[in-house]
Amino acid sequence: MANVVLEDVKKSFGTVDIIKGVDLDIASREFVVMVGPSGCGKSTLLRMIAGLEDTSSGTIRIGGEDVTEAEPAERGIAMVFQSYALYPHMTVAENMAFGLRVTGVPKAEIDRRLADAAQILQLGSYLDRRPAQLSGGQRQRVAIGRAIVRDPKVFLFDEPLSNLDAELRVHMRLELARLHQRLGATMIYVTHDQVEAMTLADKIVVLRAGQVMQVGRPLDVFDDPENLFVAGFIGSPKMNVLPAVVAAGDGRTVLIEGDEDMAVALPHLRGTLQPGREVRVGLRPQHLRLAGGGLLKIRPDVIEQLGDVGYLHGRTPGGAALVAQLTERLAAVPKKELRLAFDPGRAFLFDSNEQRLR
Repeated sequence: MANVVLEDVKKSFGTVDIIKGVDLDIASREFVVMVGPSGCGKSTLLRMIAGLEDTSSGTIRIGGEDVTEAEPAERGIAMVFQSYALYPHMTVAENMAFGLRVTGVPKAEIDRRLADAAQILQLGSYLDRRPAQLSGGQRQRVAIGRAIVRDPKVFLFDEPLSNLDAELRVHMRLELARLHQRLGATMIYVTHDQVEAMTLADKIVVLRAGQVMQVGRPLDVFDDPENLFVAGFIGSPKMNVLPAVVAAGDGRTVLIEGDEDMAVALPHLRGTLQPGREVRVGLRPQHLRLAGGGLLKIRPDVIEQLGDVGYLHGRTPGGAALVAQLTERLAAVPKKELRLAFDPGRAFLFDSNEQRLR
C-alpha cells in the first residue's frame, strides 16, 4: 500500500475556483474519509487523485511518486463509484475480471485473484449471476471486488452507499470496516453522511467550499472542533448555537440572549474576552438535560421519540432553535416552558468569524 500527499492542489472551471489550495497527507494503510455538504468539492478532489479530473495547479503524490500528470491507469488506484458501473450483460465473475483481462493478466492469476476477492466478499455463490439478479448490496460488493482484484496501491470510494436503504447502509459500513482491517489498505472515502465518517474513518477531512476546515481523528474533531462549521456539521443532531455577548467583569462570563439574558460562566477559557463582544455559544444536544432549576428555557414544539432516546425540539425565549437529546420519555409535547441544564465546561464558544475561542 502507499501514502497519498496533496500539496496546494487547486481546481478551477473557467473563473470558478472549485478546490482552493488543499494540502493533505494520507498515511499508508490509513482509512481517510472526506466529508462535507453537497457541492463542497469532495468528489472533485477524489477524481483529481484518481486522474479523472485534471489538476489546475499543485502536486499529487502516490507512494512518493508525482502522479499529477499521470493517466489514471498509471496511478495504481482502484475506484468504486456510487452507481456500481457494472456491465449488465456480464456475470459477476466477468465483471470482476474484466479489467484484468484487458490489461493482459494471465488467466491463472486472474482466477487466483477472483477466488480471493470472492472469498473476502462472500460472493462465491453469485459468480455466475448477472447484475440484474443481485440486490443493491450484492452489486456494491461486486464493484468492490472489481477493485480488490486489481491489487491497487490505493482504494477510492465515491459515496458508495448512498443508493442503498438505511438498513443495508449500516450493514455495508460494517463490511467496509472489516474489509479495511483485513486488507490493511490505504482507503480514501467520500461521503456527505457524517455518521459514515465517524464510524469508518481513522482520519476525517472536513471540507467546505473547496477548502479543508479541519483534519483529525473522528472523536478529536467531534470533541474539539476548530470552527463553527465543523462543530455544526459533525454531530447528530447538530450543535445548538445561541447568540450571546461577553458580560462585564472577569471576561469569562457570557450572557445568552433571551427574554432575560442568561449568564453562563466559562472558567475553562484560557484567556479573557472584551466585555460587550458578540459571540456564539455552542451546546451539543447530548449535553442538555431536563432540570427544574436549569439555566436554559425552551418552549417545546415537537418531540421525536425513538425508543431509548428522544429529541425535544423548541425555541428559546429569544427565538433561537434548540434541541435536546433526552433519555426521559415524554408522552406529549409539554404545554408549558421547560428548563434545561448543562455543564458550562462542555460549552463551546465562537467569535463573529465562526472561529473557536478557547
